[in-house]
Amino acid sequence: MLTKIFPFMKVFFSFADGDGAPPPATPPATPPATITAESLGALQGDGFRAILPKEFAAKPYMKDVNTFGDFVKKFDGAQTLLGQRTTPDDKATPEQWKEFHSKTTPKTADEYKLPTAVDGLDPEFVKKAGEAKWIKPLFHAAQISPYQANILYPEFLKMIKAAESAEKKSSDEAFAKLSSDVFKDQKDTIVTNAKKFMATHIPAEMQPMLDSLDEKQLTLLIAMTDGMAKKFTGEDPFRGIGGGAPGGGENKDQLVAQMQAIQRDPCYSDPFKDRPKHAELQAKMEVIRGKLKKLQAGS
Repeated sequence: MLTKIFPFMKVFFSFADGDGAPPPATPPATPPATITAESLGALQGDGFRAILPKEFAAKPYMKDVNTFGDFVKKFDGAQTLLGQRTTPDDKATPEQWKEFHSKTTPKTADEYKLPTAVDGLDPEFVKKAGEAKWIKPLFHAAQISPYQANILYPEFLKMIKAAESAEKKSSDEAFAKLSSDVFKDQKDTIVTNAKKFMATHIPAEMQPMLDSLDEKQLTLLIAMTDGMAKKFTGEDPFRGIGGGAPGGGENKDQLVAQMQAIQRDPCYSDPFKDRPKHAELQAKMEVIRGKLKKLQAGS
């Protein structure tokens, strides 16, 4: 014991004698060899942080941890945060999901700023899509974030364009097959003759409607008319229309007109209305059909 006291006294008296030497600096608090609840609770500030590993004691978040009680509170708070789910799980209610997504959803649909150009798409197509009144409200109703919208929107437009292209290709192929099945290799002749026929046989007030038909619409109309004519007259009405009969006889237009007049007679379609007249009309129809066949054969 004395050996520990004498050095201290020597330093004290030498300083008191005025030798100018400063007293030794106070060493940092040293934790007791055995840590108890009382001793741990008595540690303050640097003294408490001294018992922690240096790499943790130097962390910024430890500056306000001055006692063991502070440490316990901070640890408890961290554990509480870790225990809280930031994302709803499979047991979450629709309300919880709505609350979660509301944090990243714009307040109104108009706040979405969608891309005005998409690689690989026609600018006019993208412009018209952006003018659609339903896209932004749909994104807003689904609570899509602006970041998600800017990813989904271009891909969505590409899908729509791809579907439109596929539908057009299918439609074009079906139209080409219809034309081939109906007109064979005489499409141009049939369409030209059909236009002439309709121009002279339909009411004048319907002519603008005929002129407004595109190629597909006109072809379908001719195909239906051609089909009905074959069914009810047994002839091809739009092949060689307008040609005169050999020897200056009746031409095809005149013969077709005669057949149509017979078909409009109620006695032709209803054999029970007037049997004698029905038989007479049928006989006339057969004669006209024979003339048409000869006319088409060029005889």
